[in-house]
Amino acid sequence: MKILRKAHTLFDTFVNFIAKKDSHSILFYPHQNCLADNYDIFNGDSSNTLCLLKSIINDSHFDGYRLYVVYYHKDKLKSYIEYSKSIKSKEIHFIYEKDYSTFKKSFFNCSTVFTDCDYITFPYRVHSQTIVCLNYYAAPFKKEFHRWTNHGGFKRYIKEQKTKYKEYDYHLSISDIFSKFTAVDIGHYYPHLLSLGFPRNDILLNKNTSLRDEIEKLVGFKINHLITYVPTHRDYENPGREFYSPDQVKTRSIWGDVSIDELNALEATLEESGTVIIAKAHAIQAAQVSNVKKENCKCILFYDDLIKKITTSLYPILSISDAIISDYTSAAYDFLYTGRPIIYYFFDIDAYRAARGFFIEPIESICTGHLTYNISELIEAIKDVINGNDPYKAKREFLQQLFAPHIDNHSTERIKNFFFGPDKKEKIP
Repeated sequence: MKILRKAHTLFDTFVNFIAKKDSHSILFYPHQNCLADNYDIFNGDSSNTLCLLKSIINDSHFDGYRLYVVYYHKDKLKSYIEYSKSIKSKEIHFIYEKDYSTFKKSFFNCSTVFTDCDYITFPYRVHSQTIVCLNYYAAPFKKEFHRWTNHGGFKRYIKEQKTKYKEYDYHLSISDIFSKFTAVDIGHYYPHLLSLGFPRNDILLNKNTSLRDEIEKLVGFKINHLITYVPTHRDYENPGREFYSPDQVKTRSIWGDVSIDELNALEATLEESGTVIIAKAHAIQAAQVSNVKKENCKCILFYDDLIKKITTSLYPILSISDAIISDYTSAAYDFLYTGRPIIYYFFDIDAYRAARGFFIEPIESICTGHLTYNISELIEAIKDVINGNDPYKAKREFLQQLFAPHIDNHSTERIKNFFFGPDKKEKIP
């Protein structure tokens, strides 16, 4: 079987080599999270690939280009085709993600490919193509190289590093220091990392006032403060991971192991201050933990319910949020773009350290907001944010300069100029 796969790859590489490349053909391959989070060409503001695609579609400099777009929602194909017909200046083709034959034919025609997931492999790419990973997280917060220590060690790490070096010409980052972190933690080749910023982070600098109005109409009362809670998944929650522990997840909510009284206290604090929390569980986490009696939560709005009623996604919501509650997710780094308060909710920090661990230790050293470890501390931190108490502002501003230097709403333009502008850079060998 292994020999057969290698033979197929060699054949595909040969076909790709002899295929004529069109310098005006671009392939866009969004992250598989599009399926779980319902991102697509109409609702792509939280996907780097789809944000870049949207910008290129609306940019007259790309008139006459042929754009190929991988899609995940089979039932929406008709609406995608109708939309493409309305774009007279570009030719847009849609490829279903499981249609491997059509995908490869399209890939062989394109000189440039954008994706935001380096799990996707292109073993048949050739040097005349430029393959770019726009990335889907800002920087390693949780430790990634545990995969190597548990699955093959350093030799496996080096092998995958070589594979990524061959298959990707560039990986994007929001800052040079995060480029260095990613090179160490993920094993990417540092000269291939470009700190141009992320297209979706331009969204964070938009006002999006109409979205806030829509959410206010949905909850039925005046929102004085809007906070987004973005917990990441845990390895001990995931049956596919070696640290999976079913005993730790069978009663846990997205707030951890909390009592009804604690949840009532949180709800009372929110209701008294006119505060709404939008809670977005990670796609993996959502399948493993309870959402805590949604019907009793007047002031906690669950993301998976919200998007059934309003067409939106995470980054437009973050753009209108007065604060974020984070844990070990890199969304906290993205939120630095807004300059607004961050609350860290580390209810299971010991279990997380034991299972995955952090890229930087002590992790508290680079946290730019309140550190809380239980619901009572979280409530007090929320009260601080509501009352305008922001003792971590100076630290946040310092780390903002270090971690997120491109707060200018021009990341997408920088990317387009780098790869297609008059000063297009030569590919790094």
